[in-house]
Amino acid sequence: MTTTISSTTHGESRVAGWLSPEEFAILEAVCETLFPSLEPPAGSSEVEQAYYRRSARNLDLARLIAETLAQETLEAQTEFRQLLALMASPVSGLLLAGSAKAFLELSAAKRTRYLLAMANSPLGQLRQGYQAMKRLAGFIYFSVPTEEGRNPNWEALDYTPASPPPPTDAPQPIRPLAITEDTTLDADAIVIGSGAGGGVAAAELAMAGKSVIVLEKGGYNNEANFTLQEAQATPELYLNRGLLTSKDLGMVVLAGSTLGGGTVVNWTTSFRTPMDVLEEWEAISGLRGRFTNAQYQESFAAVEQRIQVNTENSAHNRQNRLLYDGCKALDYHAEAIPRNAVGCDQRCGTCGYGCRYGAKQSTMKTYLQDAFDHGARIIVNCQADKVLMENGQVRGVLATVHNKESGRTYELTLHTKTVVVAAGTLNTPAILLRSGLTNKHIGQHLHLHPTTTLAGLYPDKVYPWQGVMQSAYSDQFSHLDANYGYKLEVPPTHPGLLGLATPWFSAREYREQMAQAAHIATMIVLSRDKGEGSVTLDRHGEPIINYVVSVYDRKHLMHGLRRSARIHFAAGAREIVTLHNQRTGVKRGSDGSVSVQDLRAFDRAIERHGMGPNRNMTFTAHQMGTCRMGSDPKASVTNEHGEVYGIKGLFVADGSLFPAPSGVNPMLSIMSLVHNNCQYLKTVV
Repeated sequence: MTTTISSTTHGESRVAGWLSPEEFAILEAVCETLFPSLEPPAGSSEVEQAYYRRSARNLDLARLIAETLAQETLEAQTEFRQLLALMASPVSGLLLAGSAKAFLELSAAKRTRYLLAMANSPLGQLRQGYQAMKRLAGFIYFSVPTEEGRNPNWEALDYTPASPPPPTDAPQPIRPLAITEDTTLDADAIVIGSGAGGGVAAAELAMAGKSVIVLEKGGYNNEANFTLQEAQATPELYLNRGLLTSKDLGMVVLAGSTLGGGTVVNWTTSFRTPMDVLEEWEAISGLRGRFTNAQYQESFAAVEQRIQVNTENSAHNRQNRLLYDGCKALDYHAEAIPRNAVGCDQRCGTCGYGCRYGAKQSTMKTYLQDAFDHGARIIVNCQADKVLMENGQVRGVLATVHNKESGRTYELTLHTKTVVVAAGTLNTPAILLRSGLTNKHIGQHLHLHPTTTLAGLYPDKVYPWQGVMQSAYSDQFSHLDANYGYKLEVPPTHPGLLGLATPWFSAREYREQMAQAAHIATMIVLSRDKGEGSVTLDRHGEPIINYVVSVYDRKHLMHGLRRSARIHFAAGAREIVTLHNQRTGVKRGSDGSVSVQDLRAFDRAIERHGMGPNRNMTFTAHQMGTCRMGSDPKASVTNEHGEVYGIKGLFVADGSLFPAPSGVNPMLSIMSLVHNNCQYLKTVV
């Protein structure tokens, strides 16, 4: 016997416009299992008592999840409803919890057993389903503010969000072109995208006297309207409202989607592409001398000057200091990170949500401003649908613009003989594929710098959300195998991200772990991946990220977790914890020591628990390689200048050009490569 969820017709009976009452009841039960009302520990303060007793229902968590998923595609909603239908089946209850009952009919203990069985199932789809619910529930529970403007859990976490007032004299110096009807425009060049690549291309062309139009999918946000609030800024400033993942949910993907792109929300890390990587690019691409010549290094210097790269603004917050000191104690390499920031005085810690002080020298503050000041027209909330071509020559672009004031969408037709596609490694191949190009390498060779995290709990408070987000790094293990290995850095960790990533072994243990948020320091293992993925299109023409971390790259991630454990303990951590679905960590003994045996057991546990999809949290903020440069059109998408093979006037100008991953945070690599390519581009537009 099986149970199915009845399907009601549309209308008001559906929660958030898409879930039936029966489906919503299951979602509510999941949320109450993850976040039930708990009896506070003895001796708790009033704040702590409220924290433990606060349940998912108190925050209307299930409804907030339903409303968030209501903005997803119909396919994503269908998959989520299939998951809920599975949970309505007694057969699933028998297999996962040992009782032939639907999830709603199980006891609280059996519901916990059910969710943990999903989390650690050998079936990838069950692990994926668990993560779909747990991650979103954790993020919303600890980040979404009430009507009073604060999340009620923050006080127990000792979290005070940065909220400097907007500068009284913060104008919006770029004035986007308003589109209020179907419109046709002409230009010398259309630049699709405004991030690290598009911003540079727009400025270089505009300052050369060309008529330029920039199309940006996101909106225009700057010091005047950055909210700096995790729950509000994430959907406003990130692609797919911050919910972007690989197809199987195994990789959480962070990509900027606002005027200025990723340069507005990144952590200002500004590394040059290492010379051995540039030499590898030449070998792979067949473009001998293309990346190691003096002109390319001159482009690095020019970009560094414009975005004011320096180390004077790389003072370490507590979290970066722990990485630096831990490395030094073990005689590992550690240095300050060069950053494109000026006047950054440890005031906030919200680099990922824009810089209200204007310290971050993003393309919005630099190159896009240059472009605008030299006559470039900038159109925001604009989706580039496809490039128009005729007889192997670019003719223009078809786009749609959403006018937020009127709520209407208008068609935009652009006439030009030069199109620069700089929509990012995920959307650039999507645009080329929607435009009818058939080069088999479009969308292939995707690299993501897979990244995992090790948390250390320290006796004193670290406040990982305060101060400069990323200012220290170690290259001790960047060359484990030739020039493949990993960097060690630290990420910003605000409550929502902590709630999303922290493993859930029981409701009480999870709540206790989150209560220690102010004591947590995190180190990231940022691997240079040899494995590849791809970007394909769904039936709506939107990109699908197909990527599974290769066995080769998993070994480097595991190596990084082991080394990070030693660094944490050298820096004084009392405990370390991975992000595996199975409990994986080490605590100091009662005498304060950490034994060699304990560390070896930890090493074996990492191996045993694995790094497969949805077994351990894996992130990426770096996307590269889907339209790679090369000398052979049979093995690449563009030539040495970034011009697409077979189409005159069609150029690519972003990280998708990379013949292989950069091995470093790629912003400066992208900007310098595009700056270098633009010296040719300016001569042909």
